[in-house]
Amino acid sequence: MSDVLLQLLSVPALLFAIWTRLERQSGHLQSVDKGRVVARYDASLILPLAMGVCFLLILLAQYIPLWGGLGIRGVLSRINAVGGLSEPGSLQTGSGSLDPAASRAAVAAALPTLAIFLLAWQLDLNERIRLTGWLAAFGLLSLALSILQVMQGPSSPLRFFEISNDVEAIGFFANRNHFAALLYTTLIYGIAWLVLRGERLLAKRKETSRKITWFTGLFCFIFVMVGGIALARSRAGIALTIAAFIALAAISPAFMTILRGREQKERRLRRVVLVAAALLLLSIGQIGSDRFLSRFDEGVTDAIRTTLRAVTSQAAADAFPAGAGLATFPSVYAVYEDDRTLSGATYVNRAHNDWLEFALEAGLPGIALMMLFLAWFGSWFIRIWIGTDRQSPPAQVIVQQTASLAVLLVLIHSLVDYPLRTAAMAACFAVSCALMTRPPRPTGERISREDWRPVS
Repeated sequence: MSDVLLQLLSVPALLFAIWTRLERQSGHLQSVDKGRVVARYDASLILPLAMGVCFLLILLAQYIPLWGGLGIRGVLSRINAVGGLSEPGSLQTGSGSLDPAASRAAVAAALPTLAIFLLAWQLDLNERIRLTGWLAAFGLLSLALSILQVMQGPSSPLRFFEISNDVEAIGFFANRNHFAALLYTTLIYGIAWLVLRGERLLAKRKETSRKITWFTGLFCFIFVMVGGIALARSRAGIALTIAAFIALAAISPAFMTILRGREQKERRLRRVVLVAAALLLLSIGQIGSDRFLSRFDEGVTDAIRTTLRAVTSQAAADAFPAGAGLATFPSVYAVYEDDRTLSGATYVNRAHNDWLEFALEAGLPGIALMMLFLAWFGSWFIRIWIGTDRQSPPAQVIVQQTASLAVLLVLIHSLVDYPLRTAAMAACFAVSCALMTRPPRPTGERISREDWRPVS
């Protein structure tokens, strides 16, 4: 019911986002030469428009038999082989999905993500900075809840899901891996927000109470975040947190530019930050290390996930090119599993690899959509880290680079889990994608023709 309510609330939010974007765009068209505006948008919207076409094809396939008899013959043959069809060789669903009801519910689940992306996309720089603070605050709230859960034990009334990790820290989630994904995202945005709030804090050598308070707050924030990730005992979460610290070292010149009010030498500063981060992680890791290090006894991944990937790949090949339909993974996987692939599990609900699972469900259009998104993400990532956007004001650079780092970590995490299948992490991901883009100018600020140069 909570998901249904969220989807209903997202409809007016989505309409409001579209309306405000059109209003803003109409104002821009009155300020600049229309020919130059079209040139810019032709260059910058090619990939988003192509992604929109792929999404539309996937959407239509959930409601009508868009591909006809093309594809999924292999899946149907497998279903026939296990006696899953009353009429062997055919499956009349009235759509391109093996389970139209589940697929249509999955389409509705995408509405909140789309709405929050469009809303965050329209925020100016100051509003985006405030949003990073709210993201960090929500992560801290979830962490506080998780500590109470661990203190109260498996029967804690603060565990909101019947099927969940009942001895781990999970916060508002049912899965420790999703909770860890929220925490390393919170860690990134929290550090960025604290740095942006400490503008010119280190401009003077004289010690001040504000400086002491800021350093104390920064250390305590990092300490509790890393401790929370260790408490969750997520292998992917721990590994990606270490990767996050390495990546944050690359942003450290922009951090110090904000804190000191002048540009800093990059190489030396990055080495210092890496050493400091390593020492901090080692010191924090000593607290309860025996609890989370045992999770790596079987390696970074386990045999069950390896089996899931192999079986899902086989099913995806059989469903190619049309795909089995959104949200059909559990029912499709059930006809492929056997005593060997179950590995002691009673029910497999996810492939623990979102890339493979989406390829199975959406087929060729889904694969194309993922490739187009990677191209879009890669183009912005290059601009932000080594391209033209790196010359933007330091505050904008920090917001864009931390957002791109959050997106990258979640994409990597999706190789071994399914963080984007939860509404909360999908929202964080959508916000991060929006924050990667250039913020619009504040409302009412006049835009010159030179500002509308092509960006691709």
